[in-house]
Amino acid sequence: MKPGWTAGVTRARLLLSRALGPEQTRAIAALPSLEEALSAIAGSAYGERVQARFDIARAQRATADTLLWQLRVLAGWLPATGARLMRALAAWFELQNIDARLAALEGGGYEPPPFVLGALVTAWPQIEQARSVQQLADGIAGSAWGVPGGRTAAELALGMRVLWARRVHEAAPEAADWVAGAGALLVARELFVAGSRERVVQLRRLPGIGEEALRAGSIPELRSALHPRAAWALAGADEPRELWRAELEWWTRAERDATAMLARWSDETSVVLAAVMRLAADAQRMARALELAAGGGGSALTELLDAA
Repeated sequence: MKPGWTAGVTRARLLLSRALGPEQTRAIAALPSLEEALSAIAGSAYGERVQARFDIARAQRATADTLLWQLRVLAGWLPATGARLMRALAAWFELQNIDARLAALEGGGYEPPPFVLGALVTAWPQIEQARSVQQLADGIAGSAWGVPGGRTAAELALGMRVLWARRVHEAAPEAADWVAGAGALLVARELFVAGSRERVVQLRRLPGIGEEALRAGSIPELRSALHPRAAWALAGADEPRELWRAELEWWTRAERDATAMLARWSDETSVVLAAVMRLAADAQRMARALELAAGGGGSALTELLDAA
């Protein structure tokens, strides 16, 4: 094992041992109320941040906070190269902070407290002071994120996702198929749900997305134009209304890949990356389970937890 990685790999496996997994999460989703679901997870890793009287929005936010805390803990046990990987992966939370600021600036509504990234932060302390979309665009462009490729709220939201995909692709080559598949889903939503081709210039920067794909007139055409490492994510969708299921299948495939990576133990970086993916998949599944329970639960609904 590489020097400095032993503690981090051990910590990653310890964190995974507290994940609930598909079977337990399905049982929680089948409960008839959010209150019962929150009670059921009280003794789990999520129970440390989820309180019994939370509404669904606060409960799901606490689920995300749990994942972020796990990443911060894991990063603290890794050498510098591992911490850089964790910072790239955790940038999703900074992206969510930016999304929330954009929504508040555009709609004049409530802005939730930002995610606290600690040592995993990229630029939020600098751009947090922005009080207009233009100031936010300037702050992002002048930060380690780089130029997002636009200055409107919609362009910034899309550009940040493209930048995050590029960061993860660079920091974790082992995640190339996941990144390319997620990019395919992003392109499909932009072209066929939003129905916009105004931001194709930004989409061109996505890893694994070629020029021919961006000229597609339908999801099947897009899938045919993509490299297999990106096209797989659209295998379950021919119409825009089916993309939600394709997104669930993306999580199913990524979690399965991560499990295989852990079993192979090819190198320490792959082990940590796989552990983070499985933790993220568990948190994402838990958030959906809480929503199902809040809606009355029932075993007939639990199929929505998994596309496969």
